[in-house]
Amino acid sequence: MTTRDKHKAETTDELTPGRILVAYEKLFGGGRGVRKFARSGLRYVELPDDAVLVEQNPKKSSEWAKLARRGHRIAWVMRNGAYLARVVDGEVTMLKENDE
Repeated sequence: MTTRDKHKAETTDELTPGRILVAYEKLFGGGRGVRKFARSGLRYVELPDDAVLVEQNPKKSSEWAKLARRGHRIAWVMRNGAYLARVVDGEVTMLKENDE
């Protein structure tokens, strides 16, 4: 693999706010690639590098769940149980660096 190919592969697999927003629109717009967890029924979209974008569970007791029950569209980017980003009504907040 050339240096150029390596750089291209790194940038296409990167979790950027733009890439997260595309998945978010899929998640709440019913696009292709939206799946459901069998147990909870929550919808999710797979992201690069084993990350997933999961909708907020409105049945929980957190403030985020309360907002979701009021109609806000909230989702979380997660990898291996760690929260990497939060998306609230289309606004992405990165919580951790991608390489952690």
